[in-house]
Amino acid sequence: MSAFNNIKVLIPSGAGAPGFAGIIRCLRKDERIEIFAGDVQENPYGKALADHFFVMPASSADNYVEKICEICKKHQIQVLLPITTRELLPLAKHKSEIEALGTKVVISDLEGLEIANNKGRLLHHQIKHETDIPVPDFGFAMGKQGFIETANQLFEMHDKLCFKPVEGNGSRGFGVIVNKVNDDFLHEKAGNAALTVKEWSARMPKEFEDLLMVCAYLPGVEYSVDLLCDHGKVLVCVPRTRDKMIGGISVAGTFENNFTLKAFCMSLVNQLKLHGPIGIQWKEDANGMPYLLEINPRLQGTTSACELAGVNFPLLAVKMVLGEDLALSGLKIAWGKKFVRYWEDAVITDV
Repeated sequence: MSAFNNIKVLIPSGAGAPGFAGIIRCLRKDERIEIFAGDVQENPYGKALADHFFVMPASSADNYVEKICEICKKHQIQVLLPITTRELLPLAKHKSEIEALGTKVVISDLEGLEIANNKGRLLHHQIKHETDIPVPDFGFAMGKQGFIETANQLFEMHDKLCFKPVEGNGSRGFGVIVNKVNDDFLHEKAGNAALTVKEWSARMPKEFEDLLMVCAYLPGVEYSVDLLCDHGKVLVCVPRTRDKMIGGISVAGTFENNFTLKAFCMSLVNQLKLHGPIGIQWKEDANGMPYLLEINPRLQGTTSACELAGVNFPLLAVKMVLGEDLALSGLKIAWGKKFVRYWEDAVITDV
């Protein structure tokens, strides 16, 4: 058992993120946990769900870590649990500074994190080290002309492509590229239409702010695998299909005991010595072979759905860094169970 009567957990950013409510629900399963949360917005919905709320600077701001240290010291925070992508590198770089205050940071070490948090570096790492992990054909572009050239080269081998910033998340900046004009616009939802290279390039600036990765589009089943890791060792691994998505977030799926995905994930986690809750996304080709898409080295937006299958990843992560017994031998995962997610309303402030 923990030495603490109360376990004070700080989620420094993301109180307005779609996955925040589910993570809070999971943490509330332990009555000892007191939740401190932050966001750059003054009134995110998560303000109504946390016990304490702070308006935070952007994670890219110079005073972001300073603000976190101030909160951790003042409120004697025991666990810092990040849930957003952009805060990971600043937190990893200053991990020792934060932990000197008595706060455990649930995060991977910087070396592995820098690879895992960047789609381009991740896929290139697999090729460079000749690992057993399948990756799709890909190339990079830093501007409109590079995008055109890279896409045309890949079209020599593939009929359909896609692209995304190497450090993007939540389907931000994602697009699908086709060889011919898609005129079925009446049946496409906004933002889902596939466009030609010419159509996409007409919408692009001459130079990009972030490096863009262009790769082969995979037509098969998409998976997201949630894991709990202890410095390169996988403790729990739960693959689930991504049957329906809204804004890049899974809202329906099935928990599947996929041994191939489990083996690939264990290999990746060991390579990069990943730590804490990790998400790894895959998609199958036409023959059913899964290819690596990206790693989210944090709690994913739909991780909380795994509680329906018997695995409470947010709570396990907190207990792990506090040195508590995880009782993993007693876990009974409900393989084959399907899940759906829906929205709820919350009152933030009185009018």
